[in-house]
Amino acid sequence: MKLHFGHKLAIIMTVLVLAASCIVGYTMVFRQFMLLEKQFSETGTMLADQLSAGSVELVFTEDHLSLLSLVNSLSEQSPVVSAAFINRDGKVLAEAGRPIPVDRFAERIAAQNAGSLSNQNSTVWFYSPVVFQDVTAGTAWVGLDKSDYIAAQSGLIRSGIIVVVLLVMAVSLVAIRLGRSLGRPVRDLIQGTQAIEAGDYGFRIQGNYGGEFKALTRAFNNMAAGLEQKIRVERLFSQFVSNPVAARYMARDHIEISREGRRVEASVLFVDLAEYTAFSQDRRPEETAEVLNFYFTEFAEICHQCTGNVDKYIGDCIMMIFGCPQQDTQHRFHAMQCAIRLQERMAELNSARARTGQPCLNVRIGLTGGTVLAGLFGCNERLQYTVVGEPVNLASRFCDLASPGQIMTDKAFYREVNSVYPLQAHENRSISVKGFKTKVEVMVIDNWIPATYGITPSFHKLQGSSRG
Repeated sequence: MKLHFGHKLAIIMTVLVLAASCIVGYTMVFRQFMLLEKQFSETGTMLADQLSAGSVELVFTEDHLSLLSLVNSLSEQSPVVSAAFINRDGKVLAEAGRPIPVDRFAERIAAQNAGSLSNQNSTVWFYSPVVFQDVTAGTAWVGLDKSDYIAAQSGLIRSGIIVVVLLVMAVSLVAIRLGRSLGRPVRDLIQGTQAIEAGDYGFRIQGNYGGEFKALTRAFNNMAAGLEQKIRVERLFSQFVSNPVAARYMARDHIEISREGRRVEASVLFVDLAEYTAFSQDRRPEETAEVLNFYFTEFAEICHQCTGNVDKYIGDCIMMIFGCPQQDTQHRFHAMQCAIRLQERMAELNSARARTGQPCLNVRIGLTGGTVLAGLFGCNERLQYTVVGEPVNLASRFCDLASPGQIMTDKAFYREVNSVYPLQAHENRSISVKGFKTKVEVMVIDNWIPATYGITPSFHKLQGSSRG
């Protein structure tokens, strides 16, 4: 069974209190034991010394009657159970109460110093020599019953155990109650962190707690609300810009976004829906928007499959970038791959739409590559990530000049791709392009050359990576 925080806290508190109680209880009981032992020994020694001091003359004269009177008088006192006088020859001069085991204590009969001996039963014998002018006539013996002291010690142990048990039970109850009151908010916090980790940013702690847990719960709920808002903004942000661009700038913590661009090698592709103006006439805006979104969705999916990014939508035209913001040494190939795939996909879509009587459109595609300036452009209130430069203008002009269904590019771009992945192309001619002083040699791309297209290892590798 898995123990939660409350159970663990209760167990720890109970163990600590039990250990502390045992240590304190043992110390107190041991001290009481020592006091009882000391009191018992001092009582026995004092009685033996008094009996010895009061019988010096009687022992030396061996006055049996007087000695017998002394031992009888002493044996009647509690806890005395026996009293006796023994001369130095081991002869009992007088005795009262329990008989003294002379045979066992023979070596102590002529003792010069006081002491004590224990019997097998609960009797402890204290002895003191009877001395006059450095002459020992015998010893005075006093036997004390230790059963009362043993009973007192047992009672002390029982009392200590009872106190410890009651204390542990009381502390355990308090610990369990405290553990539950602390464990519930902790469990809620754990559940909340697990929910956040699993992506459930709408989770909120509902418990009504007091003290520090109230502030902690409020902080957690505020954090969850902030994360939910952040994720919502990120999702909305990623719908307005491509995922690589969103990831690039959202990963920058505490860095002011600059409008400075950087020079990169990239390819630019424009796709324009041909005959869109005629198509949109006499149609409801909702129907026009539905068709436009349908084709744009297909275009964007193919663009992403070819590792490109949708830069922007311009009316019925879409601009794509290959090679930034993520670097791509094969950006020309991927741009050409996207253009040919767009042309093939349009044929598939229009064939299917024609069979169901839906309106069909065609596309014009212009693309080229080179050095562009990539970055954020715009004003302080609104910025947009895009690329600017001669390749952008040239690709846009190619898109305008291409006929419906055509892919147009410049000869330099064609040569770069064709040198590795041979292409079928025609219309190798020079044309005047608006905004350019010199004529530009253009090519109209038909498709890849099938034989090379199918066997080129590097192509398959790139095709697999584009799909990923």
